[in-house]
Amino acid sequence: MEIIEEDDEEIKQLMLRISNKEITLCDSCDAFFDYIPQKMTCDECKKKKQREYQQLPEVKARVRKYHQRPEVQARVREYYQRPEVKAKMREYRQRKKKLREEE
Repeated sequence: MEIIEEDDEEIKQLMLRISNKEITLCDSCDAFFDYIPQKMTCDECKKKKQREYQQLPEVKARVRKYHQRPEVQARVREYYQRPEVKAKMREYRQRKKKLREEE
């Protein structure tokens, strides 16, 4: 009997926080998260939905077509020719090589 009363109190506290717009309920997974106006889903559900969207064949084709444009390829090539980017990549490769040697 005490457990039910405690649960009722917890539910009342949650409902009070929802009505005070401190927290809200996710539409897809029923998890609570901080209230943000016009936000209907939690971050995890939003990321999941975005990942699913990116796997659609139409979206993959559109992204592939964009990256095959000559001006985009030139911009990427130019980025990788920058000295600071080359130094960063060199450091990354050295760290990766050192980790592989340690294993």
